[in-house]
Amino acid sequence: MKKTLITLAIVGTMVSSALSQGLVFFSGGGSASTRISTNTVVAGAATGLTAGTANLFYYALFASAANTQVGSTSSAINGINSNYVFNNSAGWTLVGMAGSLANAGRFGALTQGTTDGNQTALNGDGSLAVSGIAGGGNAHFVILGWSASIGSTLAAVTAWYNAGANNAFIGQSAVSTALTIGDGGLVSTPNVTGTGAGQLGGFTLGLTPPVPEPGTLALAALGGASLLLFRRKK
Repeated sequence: MKKTLITLAIVGTMVSSALSQGLVFFSGGGSASTRISTNTVVAGAATGLTAGTANLFYYALFASAANTQVGSTSSAINGINSNYVFNNSAGWTLVGMAGSLANAGRFGALTQGTTDGNQTALNGDGSLAVSGIAGGGNAHFVILGWSASIGSTLAAVTAWYNAGANNAFIGQSAVSTALTIGDGGLVSTPNVTGTGAGQLGGFTLGLTPPVPEPGTLALAALGGASLLLFRRKK
C-alpha cells in the first residue's frame, strides 16, 4: 500500500510538472505570410525576403500570460526603436531560439529557452515548453529577429543595441492575441506563426545606420570647418 501511494505521488508530481508548462511549436511555416523580410535602406520599406542561408539570422520567441504590448506598442517594429523586448522584458519570458533556414524568409526552432537565458534541447516532437503557463492556458507571444553578425545570444543583441546599434538588421513581430497553448495530449499544441486567429505573421528586419568610416568623419569635419571659414569671410 505504501509503495502504491509513493508511486501515485510520483506520477501526480510528474503530471503536475508536465501541466505547469504548456507547449508550442516555433517555426516559420510554408505560408508566405509568415516569412521574414528585410529592407535595403535605413527606415525603408521591406524590399525582399531574408536570404536562404542557414543561421544567417536568429530569432527568439517570448511569451507572457498578461502583457499585450512590448514597451508602448503591440505593432511590429524594426531598426532603431525603443520598444524591443530585451529593453522592456518585465512580464516576458524567453521560450526558445530559432535560426534561419536554407529557404528564403523561413526559420526553424533550434533550442528551448530558459529563464536565465541558457539554452537546452527541444522536446522530442520539436515543441517548446512555455515556462510558468500551464497547458490549456492562454499566452501572448512576440518574436525578436536579428542578423547573425550581431551574435547568437540575447546578451549579444542587448550589448550591441545599447552600445549604439549599427550596420545590421533587427526587427520584432507584432504581439499575438491570446493563444491557447498545448498540454501534450488533450489540448493540441499550436504553432505561434501562421494565418489563424491570434497567430503571428511575417515581419521586417530593419537595417540600422552604418558606422561612418574614419575617412568619412574626417571629410565631414573638414567640410564643417570650410563652411565656418566661408561664413566668417562673408
